Amino acid sequence: MKTNQITATEPVYHLIAMLEDAKKGYSSAAERIRDDVLSLLLERFSCQKERYCNELRQLVKELQIESPIDQITLSLLQRIWMGLKNPFAYERKDIIILGFIKGEETAIINYTQAIEQIQHDHQMRIILERQLNGIKTVINALRYIQVKLLCN
Repeated sequence: MKTNQITATEPVYHLIAMLEDAKKGYSSAAERIRDDVLSLLLERFSCQKERYCNELRQLVKELQIESPIDQITLSLLQRIWMGLKNPFAYERKDIIILGFIKGEETAIINYTQAIEQIQHDHQMRIILERQLNGIKTVINALRYIQVKLLCN
């Protein structure tokens, strides 16, 4: 049974790493961008990623399973967020938003795959599906901002 649990939690560990990177990306952008409203929104998205990350960590802790993936591997995952450094240098809101949209699209793919891999754990599926819906809401907000920036 423990082998099945370890296999089931592997996608969750990947999501945790992705969420950590996303949280850092949003937080960094919030600090650097020169738009108070957008900065506040990005900070809220960072807090959402932190909350999601904590929920998944708690769930794995409750299952009492150690990570089969070493921390170095985790830190290399989902580096799309780190590709946002160049847009920050130029402080172009449209490029920053586009980078976050791409990151959230990747998150949707990863969450969908994780949900497919976790067929038997009902509690985990519910949490992942709820978080996926939150990510879809964020991407819709980012797309709205993108349209508004293009219109200006």
